[in-house]
Amino acid sequence: EGDGKGFYFTMAGFAGGRIQTAARALGVMQAAFEEAVKYAGERKVFGRPIGEYQLTLTKLARMGMALCACRQFAYGVGRSMDEGGGDVEASMVKLFASRTAEWVTREAQQIHGGMGYAEETAVSRYFLDARVLSIFEGAEEILALKVIAKALVDRAE
Repeated sequence: EGDGKGFYFTMAGFAGGRIQTAARALGVMQAAFEEAVKYAGERKVFGRPIGEYQLTLTKLARMGMALCACRQFAYGVGRSMDEGGGDVEASMVKLFASRTAEWVTREAQQIHGGMGYAEETAVSRYFLDARVLSIFEGAEEILALKVIAKALVDRAE
C-alpha cells in the first residue's frame, strides 16, 4: 500500500519543521513591523513624522493586518497539530507566512527609505532573514505542487 509513496510519507514528517518555520516568519514580521512603527514616529519629512502621512499609515495598517492573519493561521494549525492533524495545513501556513514575511519586511524597508537598504539597519537584515524562509523546509514551488496540491486533490477523490 505504501509502494511509491515514500516521498510523500517523508514530506508529511516535515510538518513540525514547517510550523516552526511559520513561527520564524511571524517573529521576523513582528520585528520588522515594530521597527517600521518606531521609525515612522521618529523620521520627519517636511516637518512632520512620516507616520502622520496617509501612505505610511496605510502601509502600517496592511502590515499589521497581514501579521495578525498569519499569527491566527499559525495558532489554529498548531492547535490542529496538537490534536494529531494539521500536516497539510502546516505546509500551507509555512508557505503563506513565508511569503507574507517577505512582503512585510519589504514594506518595512520601504518605510525606512534608503536607510532600509543600508546594512547597518535591522530591517535590511530582516528582509534577508525572511527571504530564506520560503526556501528551506520545502521550497515554496515544491511545497505547493508536491505536498499541498497533491493532498488537496487526494482528499477530493
